[in-house]
Amino acid sequence: MTDLLVAALLGIMQGVTEFLPISSTAHLIVAEKVFKLDPERFGLAFDVALHMGTLLAVLLYFTTTWWTIARDVLAGRWRVPALLAAGTVPAVVAGVLLQSLVERELRDIRIIAATLAGVSLLFYVAERRAARGVGREQVGWTDAIVMGLAQAIALIPGVSRSGITITGGLVRGLARHEATRFSFLLSTPIIAGAGTKTLLDAGRAAELFARPEVTLTGFAFSFAAGIASVAFLMRFLRGHSLNWFIPYRLLLAAVLLVAAVLGIA
Repeated sequence: MTDLLVAALLGIMQGVTEFLPISSTAHLIVAEKVFKLDPERFGLAFDVALHMGTLLAVLLYFTTTWWTIARDVLAGRWRVPALLAAGTVPAVVAGVLLQSLVERELRDIRIIAATLAGVSLLFYVAERRAARGVGREQVGWTDAIVMGLAQAIALIPGVSRSGITITGGLVRGLARHEATRFSFLLSTPIIAGAGTKTLLDAGRAAELFARPEVTLTGFAFSFAAGIASVAFLMRFLRGHSLNWFIPYRLLLAAVLLVAAVLGIA
């Protein structure tokens, strides 16, 4: 396959799996094996380009919300920005303290298979709880902190950031669509911060422009797939539960486990 085709496929994969509760890390690790990706051609800088595509997607989809937040800040109303900050801090702290552990030891295929299956059980438990009551329509301080702690757990490959944060919101008694909305808003500073930190740490910002056609292809497809998956999940979870994603997660976990046992991955 040509590099442009690989960039397009990786962009679609990133855009879809970043927001659907099926774990982007698990899928990108599979992609590394299937495409036999060369880290020199599809390394950290390209990965950042994919994440910037999904960042633009969530910014654009929630444009009205972000403008409202900006107007609130100018008017001295800081409640929503403060809630987002409170939910972001746990993931930032966990990222700084556990970066080496996450990037090395926890990328083991068997661990990813276990987290895919284990978090699926959490989906089921949270949905059972949600089915017993009417969800609240406004995020509170405790909700933001719980969802922030869940976002920190999502650093473990195979968990799914969207899935675990929505689960945290459901456990707290939020309505499913409100938990989903806040989950996506909460993802914005994390995606932006992680991408910026990766480039600064590696000193590879210039690599974004080394092969502009490949970088822009990955970015464009990641953005298009990302905004489609955000729109889909926001609509889908208004009338359906996270349980719909459990069979796929369990199937992927089984495939990864078999691959690990056979020595394929």
